[in-house]
Parts: sequence; C-alpha cells; structure tokens
Amino acid sequence: MDLNKNDTFFNLTFKNIKHIHFVGIGGVSVNSLAVFSKINGFEVTGSDSSKSDVTTSLENMGIKIYYEHKADNVKKTDLVVFSNAVENGIEVTTAKKLKIPTISRAKFLSFILQNYKTTICVSGAHGKTTTTALIYSILKEANVFPSLHLGGNLVCNKKSYVYEGTDYMVCEACEYKDSFLEFSPNIGIILNIAPEHLDYFKTFENVKKSFIKFAERSDVLIINKDYIVHHKNKITFGLNSADFTAKNIKMLKNGKYSFDCYYKNEKYLHIYLNLIGKHNILNALASIATCYVLGIEKQYIHKALKKNCGVERRYQFLHKQKFIVHDYAHHPDEIASSIQETKMFYKNKLLIVFQPHTYSRTKTLMKDFVKVFSTKDEILILPAYSAREKYDYKGSSLALKREIGENATYLKSSKKAEKYILDKISSGYGVLFLGAGDIYNVAKNIAKKC
Repeated sequence: MDLNKNDTFFNLTFKNIKHIHFVGIGGVSVNSLAVFSKINGFEVTGSDSSKSDVTTSLENMGIKIYYEHKADNVKKTDLVVFSNAVENGIEVTTAKKLKIPTISRAKFLSFILQNYKTTICVSGAHGKTTTTALIYSILKEANVFPSLHLGGNLVCNKKSYVYEGTDYMVCEACEYKDSFLEFSPNIGIILNIAPEHLDYFKTFENVKKSFIKFAERSDVLIINKDYIVHHKNKITFGLNSADFTAKNIKMLKNGKYSFDCYYKNEKYLHIYLNLIGKHNILNALASIATCYVLGIEKQYIHKALKKNCGVERRYQFLHKQKFIVHDYAHHPDEIASSIQETKMFYKNKLLIVFQPHTYSRTKTLMKDFVKVFSTKDEILILPAYSAREKYDYKGSSLALKREIGENATYLKSSKKAEKYILDKISSGYGVLFLGAGDIYNVAKNIAKKC
C-alpha cells in the first residue's frame, strides 16, 4: 500500500506531505498510526512526556522521539497529528500559528480507512477492544489477511496494529469527542450505549444522539438488541430475541464459557469462548454476526473463538500460580461485571485494587462507584489517573474512599501500596487489579515479585 500515490489521502491541504509529527506518540492508537506512516515511506517524528516500551520500539524502527513537548519539535514538519489529550498543547498551537496542517488522531485514521475495500468499526462504551480483536482473529483464521487498529495490545504478539492486506480493516471507533463520526464504515458495530465521557457529552441523551449519528454513517449496522437505533440494514445480537443469540450457556471451571449460537432461531454453531466473563458472550455474538455478513465460513469462526489469544489488560492473568489478574474495567458497569464474574469461579479471599480514571468520571458517577464497591471484599484505592484533567477533590480517590466507608483503604504512597498488596498475597489473598491508567504497571510489578 503506497499512500504517497493515493489522492484520497492527500486532499485539500494535505498535498506533498513528507514529514509527519505525532504528538503523544506513546499512546496506543497514535503509535499505531506512526508505524503505518513509517512503513509507507514518510519521515516520522513524535513526542511524548515519558519513555516507555512503546516509544523504545518506535525508536528501534528509526522514529525520532522527543521526550519534552516543545515548539521546536514541529517547526520542520508538514503535518501534525495529535490525540485528544494533547490537542491544546504547545506543539499543536505552534503548528497552527505557523500554518502547518494539524489533524486529530481520529481524522488521520479516517484517511487511512479510505485505503481499504471493507472497513469494520467497533463502537460502544464497553468491549470495543475485545470485540475488535475477536473479529480480527476470525478473519486471520480465514486467511483473508486483515489489517487491525486496536486500543490495546494482543497478548500473542504485544502489538496494537497489524497492517497486511487492503481488503479488510478492523478498528475501534471511540465515541469520545464524537471521534467515531469521522468514520464511514462498511460495517458499524454498536456493542452498548452508556453514560460515559460526560465531561464532553454532558448528558446521556447527547451520548445516545452521537451513537445514532454513527449508525447513520454505517452501511450495515450490527447492534445489541437492547438498544433501539433505527437502520435500514440492521442485524441484532443479544441474549434474548435477537437475530444472533446464545442458548445453552455453560460456565466452565476456569471461568470461561461455551454456548450454542442461534441465527433466527436456528442453531448456527457451537462456541467454546477462550475468554472469561459472561459479557464476552455478547462480544462474541457481535463478532459472529459481523463475520456472517462478510461471508466467513463457520469453521473459521469456531476455531478462532476457541483459541483467541486475548488482549492485554482485559482480564489478564499475570501469574501462573497465584490469582493476580488485571482488568481494564474503569466504568461502574465494567467493574460490576468483572467482580461478579470473578466471584463466580474464584472462591478464596479477594483484594480488589482500583485506580479511578479521570476525576470527572469519578465525580459524575460517584454513586455508581460506591454501589459497585459495596462488597464484602477488601478494597484498596490508589491515586487517580488524571489523564487530561486537573485535580478535583470531588472526583478524587480520597473522596471515593470516604464515600465507600470502612471497607476501603486509600494509600497515596506507591511503596506502602505495594507492601500492602504483597502482604495480602502472602496471607492467601487473590488480587484483582481494576483500572485503565498506569495501575497495569503496578500489577505487573507485583506479579514479578511473587
């Protein structure tokens, strides 16, 4: 694929581009776009606030990375691509002053999607990464050489991207700041709709309106039956009365599930799902419906879902002997599901370690967070991952701990938190780490010390 010769990519002001600079290049999506640009012959540079395994990997590919956001980083570039977290930073504002073209991560990805014959975009408040990976794994099993743009790393190869053939591109479509409205997919998927990202949307009604717009931009819509969105080419999935549904659901000893998939009340195929959590049955049904539309044979669907390697941070076991698990859950609905599924098959003492993700989410959904943590298990709360936000006590970890009450412990010191967790493990506890921030590093470090 040679984007240098692709007129659809270089429309408007994006002509004669040779050098692209990515702000926030260490981010899981932005780094994938940087790799795409590098392998297609562009000069690529980037900036990030800190060094990581991701940035080291990019540097090994020959990409120059600056570990400080400065105006000088962008002065010799032809195009600046930025993530939502850094759109008001010095590099973007400098580029605009110098009249260097700047576009968002989502807009840049939308140009890339134009190079594929069939685009599959997965949206929803929860389950996007897992479902995207499932669809990709089925297409890969069918040997159709799909490309992938993922919001996490595959466990099997530690990558968030795969750029192979130009027939299929499977990617996540995030609703934050209406990013997914940049896409016009051949197949659009809506897994669920929830009051998420209210720092931007303000109301749940605005969230719903955004998803409706996404549906309108999709040629074919695959949607959870629980959510009513009108579309002339719609296929539904769900646990009850949908086009694709699951019957004879059985939880296996290891927390995974098997079920019979039915299409329009007729048995379609039997599934052994290599993922923990009943909610993943819905993700699997969405994947099956998608591959049905694409004409993928049943045998490939069955094989892929049975051996799917999974995604890092999505109910990932970090130790072979001890129960040390990390899950990306950071919204109350996701947290409730993760805890419930854990209790279904893990019967020993459990410590739940949680890192709130953004002050606005915690403040807005405080009552829901308190409700999901109303459990007999011990709760350890770590300092919030602020992401793009300034400190707000009302959405802080300390405020959450006080609302939960005596059942929760808050530790600001990382050393004290690590000792606390290791002492619990020594006394026979399993640990469930929950959160979308840098808590993953804490979890991996604990696992290494065990």
